[in-house]
Amino acid sequence: MKHLTLLFAATAAALVVHPEGNPQQTSLVEDKPQVAVQDAVQTWWNSLPNPESLFTAIESRIKTSLQHVGDVTKGLDFDPDSDSDDDGHPHPHPPHHPPRRGGRHHGDKTKTIYELIKDNKYTTKFAKLVEENDEIKSLLDDTEHNHTLFVPTDKAFEGIPHKPKEPPSKEFILSLLKYHALPGLYTARHVLHSHTLPTELSPDSLGDHPQRLRVSLGFLFSIRLNLYSKIVLSNIEAKNGVIHAVDGILVPPPSQAKIISLLPGSFSTFSLGLEKTGLADDLSKSDEAGGTLFAPTNRAFQKLGPGANAFLFSERGKKYLKAILKYHVVLGETLYSDAFYNKKKDDGDEETNGYWHVDLPTQLDDKPLAVDVKSWKGFVEIVLNGFTKVAFKDGVASDGVVHVINSVLIPPHKHHGEADETEREYSVEELKERLGPYVGGGEVRDL
Repeated sequence: MKHLTLLFAATAAALVVHPEGNPQQTSLVEDKPQVAVQDAVQTWWNSLPNPESLFTAIESRIKTSLQHVGDVTKGLDFDPDSDSDDDGHPHPHPPHHPPRRGGRHHGDKTKTIYELIKDNKYTTKFAKLVEENDEIKSLLDDTEHNHTLFVPTDKAFEGIPHKPKEPPSKEFILSLLKYHALPGLYTARHVLHSHTLPTELSPDSLGDHPQRLRVSLGFLFSIRLNLYSKIVLSNIEAKNGVIHAVDGILVPPPSQAKIISLLPGSFSTFSLGLEKTGLADDLSKSDEAGGTLFAPTNRAFQKLGPGANAFLFSERGKKYLKAILKYHVVLGETLYSDAFYNKKKDDGDEETNGYWHVDLPTQLDDKPLAVDVKSWKGFVEIVLNGFTKVAFKDGVASDGVVHVINSVLIPPHKHHGEADETEREYSVEELKERLGPYVGGGEVRDL
């Protein structure tokens, strides 16, 4: 899962800034023709150079940051009496305990979120972007509703290797700013006990549902967003909400297809199958908003055996391969580990406790995929068809979510009603018999 982790880390590395310039003169905004937000985000992702170079750069950055845990927050002036040790290193908090000091918070409750970040000398670059965008400025100045802001420190803008020829569009900057803001009040404790969080960014590609952030625990119980951005100072109270300082810029994610294509080391077989069967084009033309993709790794295909793979990726086996891949694709319904955007309802359901079951209609003749989500004391497990466990959950995408699995899902035989999910090699004849009903040929045999 190394490259999958670094994919999200690469987002922070690719934003255009000019660290050598005056922060007050740094601007990422330029006048361009109006385009849809999701198109602007996807265009930005398509402009990335060789992703492997970004992964290498960010991997080095992560290792360096672990050696200097407190550098980002040292001297941060939201509260001079911060909860840190003598070296300025923030104290980590175990996942089952709230922040220290009995709920005491930093900040100034007489000022709005915008006023706090504008007056703070360590968030000048992000504040400058907000100042240039009236919509976001009004949002963070609104005193009728609470909001939560993940504000990147100025240090988060430094050392970015990717500098494309043209600055990002205003539409991209707007989506970037919205992706840092959450509707409602989320303290560090609330964030810590969440798996994903809704943001103010609601693209058409998700059916106007909120684009979400992935929450995870990092080094020394640090809270990380989308795997790479770490909360370095939390619970900065404002008149209209709360601020958390982060050490990485949160860039809206690319599409599911882009995520798969950026990670050939993990998904080259799956990606090849999508292209070879024409399923990639079919999915790109879909009018459905949102979706759930269960992405099998290269190792998952290897488990099928060399004979089965040779057949599936041959011209004779193409229709069988397409049937298998369709069984991994759900359109119109986006299932996270703690939220469900159901196209049959106006609002998304959020599930946070216990156990819940969903039957997701796949692209294989709407054949349902049984999904069980089990939560216990902050831990969550997703199981497919009662057997296959999701190895990596909640890979947020602009058009849905990607869950990584280490086994290829074989659809159940129509005559048997249940899937045989045993991890083993399959013979060519067995695949033909199993998949025949889904390709319109019954039990197909060679002459």
